[in-house]
Amino acid sequence: MPPSPKKAAVEVSESMRPVHRTSVSDEIVAQLTDLIARNVLKPGDRLPPERELCKQFGVGRSSLREALHSLSVMGILDGRVGEGTFVCDNSQYLERALQWGFRLDGKKLQDLSETRLMLESQNAFLAAERATETDLEAIAEALAGMEGALQDWGRFLENDLRFHLLIARATHNSILYSLLETTRKHLQEWIKGSLSEPSLAGPRAELSLREHHKILAALGQRDTEGARLAMAAHICSSSEDLQIQVGAD
Repeated sequence: MPPSPKKAAVEVSESMRPVHRTSVSDEIVAQLTDLIARNVLKPGDRLPPERELCKQFGVGRSSLREALHSLSVMGILDGRVGEGTFVCDNSQYLERALQWGFRLDGKKLQDLSETRLMLESQNAFLAAERATETDLEAIAEALAGMEGALQDWGRFLENDLRFHLLIARATHNSILYSLLETTRKHLQEWIKGSLSEPSLAGPRAELSLREHHKILAALGQRDTEGARLAMAAHICSSSEDLQIQVGAD
């Protein structure tokens, strides 16, 4: 049975302490995210009223509101007019944190590229082994969509995303699919912003098509190692181009 709202409020209050850092709002953010990480504050929980939070933290209302606003922007908290401030669902603030992190820190792009290399190479290996004929037909349709969108970079990328997600789905491993869906949607937005110039889009799209055809061919032949290597070559190629372009911005 979940704890009563009153008991939960007491536990949250006892976990808060006066703020001593130079940046008051940063300390409030740190304390609240720590409470969420330790599951003292859970998704759906409502924070105490502002007046009570100010008293518990020993801060002014402006510093508190600045901290709450920062957490709302990151998707960790949800302020609802007339209702209060609530903790968001875990997946929602994970995705928002990933999105902001990749935009603000170029090192994160390299980290994501390495993650994709490990994750998608294994996805291709397993898909070559486990994909049904229906799975392979869907992947082929996504590739055909890429071929039909060479003059429309945005639509090309949408079909590119579908191609990779369908391979992940063809592993018949729901966790692998969820992991790829979480990370790749943010990389997709980065690619749209970084490689939108026509001079870059054309050659990159044509090379990408050739690489995707090699992946699909290996999947169709049930060549697990060939699929893994073809996917790895594609990820390395696209990641190198993306790193160069982002570094030039």
